[in-house]
Amino acid sequence: MELLDYLSWRNDVAFSTAAFNEIDNVILSFLSYVDFGELCDCGNSMHEITEMYELFCENHSMDDIRKNAEFSQRAPLLMPDMAAGERFRKTRVGYYFEDFDKEKVKQFAAMVFILPDGTNYIAFRGTDCTITGWKEDFLMSCMSETEGAKEAVRYLNQVAEHIPGDLILGGHSKGGNFAMYAAAFCEDSIKSRITRIYNNDGPGFRDEIIDTVQYKEIVPRIVNIVPETSIIGQLLSNEGRQTVIKSKGRVFFQHDAMNWEVTKDKFEPSELDSFSRFVKAALGTWLEKMDDETRQSVVTTVFSMIEETESETFREFGGNLFKNSEIVLKELVKLPKDKKKELISALGSLITSSGGTAIDKINSIVGSKDIFLNVKTEIET
Repeated sequence: MELLDYLSWRNDVAFSTAAFNEIDNVILSFLSYVDFGELCDCGNSMHEITEMYELFCENHSMDDIRKNAEFSQRAPLLMPDMAAGERFRKTRVGYYFEDFDKEKVKQFAAMVFILPDGTNYIAFRGTDCTITGWKEDFLMSCMSETEGAKEAVRYLNQVAEHIPGDLILGGHSKGGNFAMYAAAFCEDSIKSRITRIYNNDGPGFRDEIIDTVQYKEIVPRIVNIVPETSIIGQLLSNEGRQTVIKSKGRVFFQHDAMNWEVTKDKFEPSELDSFSRFVKAALGTWLEKMDDETRQSVVTTVFSMIEETESETFREFGGNLFKNSEIVLKELVKLPKDKKKELISALGSLITSSGGTAIDKINSIVGSKDIFLNVKTEIET
């Protein structure tokens, strides 16, 4: 069974009968990918999930989403059963806030869910399909505080003033990182109200964050949930308890929470596979070989080339892959010598750190044995 099966099977069981669990957490964290802001003005008000579902259906076809949506775009599929069943029907959602800033490299959204039993769950949205969102992810490796992380702290400090009682924080992917960061660096009076922080296959932090007193205070309350082949969830450091679960997805698609396998009221347990352990070790070694300035320069260079295609999302980029790949290669050729040398060094270091395994794995996925060789040749030209 997966998330949708859980909703169909358990949605008649009220929270008063079966308490909030790790699956409920993932459902809410994944639901945060829905753009509730387009449905109504819910910035400072609360609306029942049934109302939100009705508003959503006025402008969207659930059949189209079932047939064509991918990854986080499938999040609305959770709403029909949530709106129909006893468990989630009276759930209220509100305090929706979204801030997307291409110049500042910020992709942020958060909202509050108040469950029928009064449980408060603050959800932070993860990485969407925008190129800006992914650029912010990569910048986490070279800076302690991204613009999205700052926004997460500000949001929690403001919203918590309007919500009485205990708080549960959570998010999927980058949203899990934001949830942990907000919990660590929010005001002390708010931190004392936080009972759990769910990081659902999200990245960790640089050592200077891990070593802070603020982070150490929340570690006992952190629950990290990752699939067997966890890639995003193995990036950087995280001292919280980790639960490994089964997923029906393959490789990168295990990151999609809709593929995570459930039982009655918990996920199917598993263990990290060899590729996940390899990713953690190889990327850690690779990053250690580059200073922060070089990391940031490489990230900025790579994404500046992608942005020359004028694609706003990777979906747009992939929609015209041949043309956009040509544009990126032309930008590679035009790079100054120092930037070319920097990219060659970074690529060579990755191959060395991984022993070639990472390259072979990616080549097998994209279906090309020469993709990295072609890029390296263009850089050196």
